[in-house]
Order: sequence, then C-alpha cells, then structure tokens
Amino acid sequence: MTLPPIDLFIHTYSFRFRLMHDPSFSIVDLLDRAVADGNSGIGLNVNGPHYRFLGGDSPAHVKMVAEALRDRGLEVDVETSSTDPKHLTTLLDLAVALGAKYLRTYTRHEGPRAQVLDATIRDLVEAAPIAEDRGVPILLENHEEFTGVEVARILEAVDHPYALALYDYGNSMMLREDPIEALEAMLPWTRKAHMKDHVVMHGMVCGVPTGEGVLPIADITRRLLEAGITRIGFENVWGYTCPFHPREDGLPEESGGSIFAPHDDPQDPAFFLPDVMAEVVRDPARVIELEEVSYQRASGHVQRILREAGFTTR
Repeated sequence: MTLPPIDLFIHTYSFRFRLMHDPSFSIVDLLDRAVADGNSGIGLNVNGPHYRFLGGDSPAHVKMVAEALRDRGLEVDVETSSTDPKHLTTLLDLAVALGAKYLRTYTRHEGPRAQVLDATIRDLVEAAPIAEDRGVPILLENHEEFTGVEVARILEAVDHPYALALYDYGNSMMLREDPIEALEAMLPWTRKAHMKDHVVMHGMVCGVPTGEGVLPIADITRRLLEAGITRIGFENVWGYTCPFHPREDGLPEESGGSIFAPHDDPQDPAFFLPDVMAEVVRDPARVIELEEVSYQRASGHVQRILREAGFTTR
C-alpha cells in the first residue's frame, strides 16, 4: 500500500514560551520559521486574551496574519477550548477570516462525567450547524478530559458531518488509555492529529522532546496515513505536565507495558525542566533557549522517524 504524504503542521505550543516572553518574536516570525522548517501549515492556538498566540484581535491584525499566511502558502487551523456554542461561533468567524480549514476544541464543562458528556453533546448539536454554515468543521480533541472511546461516543451521538475529531498521540495517557486504543475508537471521525511525546515521571505524565519519549510515533502515524489522515500537527510539548485522571468510560485502565512504566529523570533540562513556570519567572531567557534546544532535538527525531518508516512529507 502506497501511503500518502504527510501535511506536516508546526504548532504554536512548540514555541509558546518564546511567543509569550520574547517581544521580538511575533506570529509572522513563526510563520517564517514554519516555512523554513518545511511545514505545510500552522496550528494556531488562540486561547487567552487578544487571541493569545495570534498576537492581536483587531480586524486589521487578523487580516494581516491572513495575508501573511497566504503569501507564504501556508495552511492554518485555529485551536481553542470550550464547546459553548456562542464561543465557538466567535471562533468559527475568526477561522473564516484567517482561511482556516478546521477549528479544534475540547470541553470546559466540569462535574460528574455523565453530566459533562451530556453537556458537551448538547453544545455540539447546537454548534455543528453553525460550523456547517461557516464551512469550517469543529474537531473535538481527546484532551485531558475524555478518553478516545468517550470522544467517539460523543460524536456518534451528535451525528453531524461538521462535528469531527482531532486525535492526540499522547493525551490518552493521563486517563490510562492506550494510545492505539484511543486512535481505533476515534478513527472514523478523525481528520487531524497532534504528534507529541510523553513519559511518566514524578507520578505524572510529562511532555518531552518528540522522539525521546515512549509513544509509538511511527506506528500511530502509519495507522493515520493508512486511513487517509495526512494533516498532522507537530506539537513539541517540552515542559508540559499533567496528573493522572480516573478513567470513567467503563473500560479497564491500562497500567502495564513500557508506555506507563516510570521513567528515570535524566536531569537534562532540555528533556524535562521541573516547575518550568517558576523558571519562566526567574529567567525567561533560559527557558526560551531550552525550548529552542528541545524543539531542535525533537524536529531532528521526527524527520528521522518519518524517514526510517518510509513516510514522506508534502
């Protein structure tokens, strides 16, 4: 079987510290970096005031970024959180203004799991026709709240062609769900993926340079490509941590195997930096430098993994 080429996207999370703490580095600079590093597009997280990593929320700024994307031949997907229909309507309009193909989100509802599931379904039932009107499908991510099995149940209940899924390579870990199991459950709805890497350290899930963790990146990528899913966002999550959450989808928790085995901390700050946010306050320049080192390592690993697996990029 001949596999299609990957449409590799750079994700703003890979440069979140630089975008937040280096005034000289703008979203346009990141677009130039995306082109230089051979990406087809960019995954743009706009959570937060003034659309966060977009760098501004004025119509003039949004138009400028849209033109910069077109000038560089880059595709874009907008990423937010919350399934509130009013919020999603606003972000769908932003997606249209930027020329985005998809809007990624995840739930912000809290409370008993059954109530959260029901509320998320109600939201998406209301929001999906709005997404269809705008021509931008909503992608529900298996974030830190739902297993892939639960995402599948939600989308099956919503049953709308503009309510689909974004599969994350590693987010099932914090719910003790095997990543391949999550992928198989979500695959019928999946249109894009986030590539990342994790280990279990200090009793929690920790983000490390892609290619240096325990996730089966080549296997997951092959399964995606075999299903025709080529839009993959490279999201280097160095500095990310998340505690384990109880799995409540009625299936047994995964606890064995190499993925969930405790990993020794190598005391390498570009692999993992404990309490990175405290270090940002103390020395943001050091964090930005470590983020760049981590990204460079991860980028090299990704290219090697793809090459050794026989995958190509567009």
